[in-house]
Order: sequence, then C-alpha cells, then structure tokens
Amino acid sequence: MTNGVTVTATEIARIAGVGPAAVSNWRRRYAEFPTPVGGTAASPQFSLPEVVDWLEAHGRPVRLSPVDEVWQAMDALRDPGRPGGILAAVGFRLLGEDPPRHSDRTETDTGGLPPELGVHVDALGDRLGAAEAFEELLSRWTEAHARQAEVTPAPVVSLMCALAGSADGTAPDAVLDPACGTGGLLLQAAENGTASLFGQEIQPDLAEVADVRLRLHGYHDVTVATGDSLLEDAHTAARVRGVVCNLPSGQRDWGRSKLGYDTRWTYGLPPKGEPELAWVQHCLAHLDGGGSAVFLMPAAAAARSSGRRIRAELLRRGTLRAVVALPSGSASTHSLGTHLWIAQPSNEPPSSDVLFVDVEPLVEAASENRATGTDWKTVHTAVTEAWRHFRTGAELDLAVSSAVPVIELLDEEVDITPARHVRTDPDETFDPVQLEEDRTHWLRTLAELTDVLPTVREVPAADPQVLVSLEDLSRSGALRMWRGSSAREAPDGAEARVPLLNLIDGQSRMPPGRWTYAPENELISEGDVLVFAGSPQSARPADPREYGAAVGQSITVLRPERDLLDPWFLAGALTGGPGVGRSGTSAGTTGRPSRLDPGRVFLPVREPAEQHRIGRAFRDVARLDELLDQAAEHGRRVARRLADALAAGLADPIDDDRRG
Repeated sequence: MTNGVTVTATEIARIAGVGPAAVSNWRRRYAEFPTPVGGTAASPQFSLPEVVDWLEAHGRPVRLSPVDEVWQAMDALRDPGRPGGILAAVGFRLLGEDPPRHSDRTETDTGGLPPELGVHVDALGDRLGAAEAFEELLSRWTEAHARQAEVTPAPVVSLMCALAGSADGTAPDAVLDPACGTGGLLLQAAENGTASLFGQEIQPDLAEVADVRLRLHGYHDVTVATGDSLLEDAHTAARVRGVVCNLPSGQRDWGRSKLGYDTRWTYGLPPKGEPELAWVQHCLAHLDGGGSAVFLMPAAAAARSSGRRIRAELLRRGTLRAVVALPSGSASTHSLGTHLWIAQPSNEPPSSDVLFVDVEPLVEAASENRATGTDWKTVHTAVTEAWRHFRTGAELDLAVSSAVPVIELLDEEVDITPARHVRTDPDETFDPVQLEEDRTHWLRTLAELTDVLPTVREVPAADPQVLVSLEDLSRSGALRMWRGSSAREAPDGAEARVPLLNLIDGQSRMPPGRWTYAPENELISEGDVLVFAGSPQSARPADPREYGAAVGQSITVLRPERDLLDPWFLAGALTGGPGVGRSGTSAGTTGRPSRLDPGRVFLPVREPAEQHRIGRAFRDVARLDELLDQAAEHGRRVARRLADALAAGLADPIDDDRRG
C-alpha cells in the first residue's frame, strides 16, 4: 500500500524514532539516501518505500504502525482544495456507507477510496474498532492541518459541556453547535447524555466528518448541516436546551451588510468588528426557555469599546450569567487568552449578580511545583464548583471567583474581564497573618539553601583521568540503554496500557499525559537516568511519579547496574565535565534534537564507593537548584502581594533605620 506514498523529513524522523536533525545528517552523510520526489526545497517529500528500504538496509528500526500506514496512504491522496475530503471518505468506509454525492464532484470523483486503501481501512477498523480507528486518523489529520481547521482542546470541550448542564449535572436533552468543525463539542455532549444533536459547519467535508464521527460512536439522532450559520441557518426552527460553540473569530466580513435588519439582533446590531457578538445572538435565538449557552471567546471581546452596548444589554437583561478566564494557551488561535461566557436567557426577573471566575491562582500554584502545564482536573473542578455554588446560592471560593452586582458593571467601559473583578476583597489582597507565614516560609527556604550546599575541596592536579564511553559501559553490562518511541498499539491479545512520558512532559517535569503499550522491561524504574533530545546536559534521574511509564520519542533511558554505577554520579557526570566536553551530540544546524550517541559520550572511571560519595554531592546540587527556583518564585509572589496592597492603600510601610 506504500507505493506512490511520500513522506516529509519530519515523518521520516517519526517512523525511524529519531529527531528531525538526524534525517538532515543522513541526507548529508549518505550519498545513497533517497532523493526527494516532490515537495519544495524547504519541505521536500520522499518516496516512503525507498525510505523504508534505506532504513532497513542501515539497521534502523522502522516504526510504521498500521495507523501510520493508512494515514500515509490517505495523505498521499490529499486534495489542497478539499483537505477534509479523504478523512470523510475514510469515515464513511468505516461506517459501511457510500459517501454522498455532491454537485461539485465529477462523475469519477465520488468521494470513495482506492480499493487497496479501502482494504487497509477495513483491516484497521477490525483491529481497533471503527470509532477508535477513526479517532486515531482524525488525530493525525488534525496535526497535519492545524492551521486550516481549529480544534477545541479536549479539556476545554469537557469543561464547556459540563457547564451547559443543569445545576444537578443533568445534560440538556438537545444541543446545538452552529460552528461544529469536526464535532468534538457535540461528541462530548452526547457522551454526557444529550440525546439530540444539531450542528452546522461551513466546510462541507468537515460537516461530513462531524456527522460520521458521531454515528461511528453510536449516536444517530444527529443532524449536521453544511453552510454559514449566520447567512444560511439550517436549523431556523430548532429550539434547544443547550448551545456549546467555539465561536468563529476574526471574520472580516460576517455578513453585517446583508443582515442589518435580522430579527436575531435583539441585544443590538453587532458592529462589523465584533463577529463574536453576532454569533452569540445567533445562538441565543435557538435557546429554549431555561436553556444554557456556553461560548469560547477571545479575551479581547470582554473589553472592546465597540461591543460595550451589546455587553451592557446582555447584563441588563440578566442573560450573561458568568465569565470564566481560562489559563493562557487554552486555545492556540487566541494568543491573548480565552474566556468562557455562560448565557441563560429567561423570562424571570433578571439576576442581580454576575459570576466571574479566574483560575490563574491555580496555574500559579502549579508553577511553584515546577509544573509548566495546566492541571486541567483542578481547573475543571474549580470552575464547575463555582458555577454550581453561584446557581444554588452557596458560598464562593473568593480566591478564584466572585459575584459582582450588575449595576457595578454598567459603567462607561462595561469591561467584563474576570481579572478586574476577582480577588478584589481587601482581606484577599492583604492579609498580615498570611504575610508573616510567607516570611517564615521564605526564611526557612533560605536556611535550607545554606544547609544543602555541598562542601568540596580542591583535588590536586594529577595525571589525565581515565574515561569510559557509555557504549563501552553498555557492552560490559554496567549499563542498559534504550530509546523511546511514539505511542504503540498493543499486540493481538494484549490490552495492558501504560503512561507515556513524552519530551515536553519530561523536560517540564510534568507527569505523563498519554498512554501506550510497552514491554515490562522498557518501563521507567527507580535508579533510571533520562536524557532528553540527545543532550547529555539534560540528564537527570527519573522522578518517582515517572516510575512505571514508557518513554516517548527523543528520550533515552540509561539503566545502570547499581552495584557498578551510581545513578546520581551517572547523571551528574553527564551534565558537566567530560560527559559534555567529549560528546559529539548536538542539535545540528537546525536547532532540533538528535539522538544520544553513546560512543561519543564519556564518564570518568571511579570506584563504586567514590561514585556514591560524588553522587550524593550531585544530588545536593540538584536540590539546591530546586530550592533556588522555589525561593525565587515564592519571593516574587510575596512582592506582588505587597505591591498590590501598597498601591491600593491597604498597607503602609513601617519606618526603619534603612536609608537610601
């Protein structure tokens, strides 16, 4: 099935289990490396059969899973004019249906699959199940077309659908997404218990993808239409109890000139530069009495001067009930941040308060523990609990939420940015008791800094020290090495899955975030040393929460024989001195990671007892580095609190003997 299939250098790196820089090196070093058969000079494409033959001839393991094989064949048939066409065709094949005929397709372009590809799609469906096979291929497609089709991140999808339910957690019986893309929000709504699903998508192929995806998962009360929901609403008669939508943003022409007198603009005619407010009112027009709508919005929509009249009207009528500020990076297309707006039109007297939630304190707390990613489980719980407490009249957690009277919001700006309205209570801004606790904690950390600093002495100059390479240590049995790979499918009959530590998780000390299949002898255990992106300087012993996980691409595991080689000595020697100075590994001219070359990385030869002694010092140095980070972060947080209190007039400095 690989005949005629092409791959990029990045895809070659993936199937070979190496970094992209390694592929560039192969092209320079080996004259017989396959020559490009297409693409551009900046992004050449190579024949997949030729690449596989070359890798096997040079003893390189080829990790081309059944999913990869089908995806590569699909990608070879891509049509730039219809990027989702081949994915939709595969979905219909897995569903056992013929694709619908479209007027823009010729007699020969029916949207079907070549026979050979169809057979392999069937086999993949039998192997994984039709729904799981489609999700795997959809994931590959999403990565390849990230700039052409925005996909709402899974944690945000889960949160939005949870907020659309009733106060007791019951899912709405019918949900609409008027810009549904590949159907992620509708799928989550169905999994939460919604029976009837309505969607619309302007790209015909993506509308088919969403429809097929939902039916593959067993949800058949689905109506996904094609067209621009603002200009060609396919569900004009539909009234639903829930709307969830990642609103299209940045539209230069959303149809304002054609829709000036549309009956949907009950809160005001949206300005040309406020397409999101047009979509908000479109969605509200479809809500049944007592229903809820949850919108993913760019943060700028909360404060733009052009939209303040409509925001004010949404507040006056009690329709806008809550605004939630999500962690930065929650949606790649909104670099300035994202908010969730929760709306509930009602014929009852309008609510006098609006809920604001800002989860930034939760993210800051995570950063103190050296975690750079978002703990979405904590964020999900905090937001849903705040919304439930607000609806039931229970007490709010003032650290992340507040209820603000509508009258206080109706000023000249009508700025509904959560950061302006959360943590405004003086006791939250300045707490003398908390300040004293912070001071005590900080002094304790500073004292520990001096205690942990190892004491060393100068070693007299001697003969050049004896060095040994990682390769020689591996051959002698003192060390075992293996490299990570991408997520793998379990062999037939094996169902065990283990966490997968990828490069980003490992470098940021985050717990593993994915799953894979791996043999027992390839799982991280106590005493293992991890090397990231082929760089000896990155070496560190594995953290306890990484034990039992498999490692992903661009991670090398070094497992020393503990009686012969101390793990902390091994990691420390790699991060400085001979281990680095004689390493031939580098990121190459592209700045991308490459493999660790064990034949060109050396360690000094030491007796085991001496290794243990030096290893303890390396461990103390690592602890010192960790404490420095904690002290700096803690000090910055205290400084911010003091500055806020001084600026707000809530604290006054005490005169002392300092001058200057």
